[in-house]
Amino acid sequence: MNTGELQGSDLDYWCARALVDDDEEIVFTQVEPSVVVTFTHGALRKLAQPFAPASEWGDALEMLERARDLQWRRDERGAHCRAQFEGADPCEAQGEHPRIALLRAFVRARFGETVGDRPAAPHAVRGGKVRPYDAGGVPPTYGDNVGAGDEIGNIRSVPRP
Repeated sequence: MNTGELQGSDLDYWCARALVDDDEEIVFTQVEPSVVVTFTHGALRKLAQPFAPASEWGDALEMLERARDLQWRRDERGAHCRAQFEGADPCEAQGEHPRIALLRAFVRARFGETVGDRPAAPHAVRGGKVRPYDAGGVPPTYGDNVGAGDEIGNIRSVPRP
């Protein structure tokens, strides 16, 4: 798919992928109808939270803050964005409004002119490799490494009668 045509949850998905370095993992607990992600990258922490930068400036701010040089222009076709992000050449993109143009430029800076189709099932990505897990399954957490007899995470619930 052409990065200049990404929109909606497809754009959300590829923005999330672009935020994470190849050596870090990102978990998509849901990809349809909306994107729900878990990742910890620098100061950015999302734990099984909806991620919708295409429709919310709150999620798009991470991409805006990463812009080293940013120029916007509006015309009868919408918004045009020219941005440079760390470690990438300047990229240009168009969109209905400045946020979409910025996000498309961000994805283009990381992945180039085209990206693949997003998987439809929950999965994790590390190093560009997609690793599916069962829908509704729980991805591993640090608490899974607790040994028998350890008190961490034991809330001592009251037994049921």
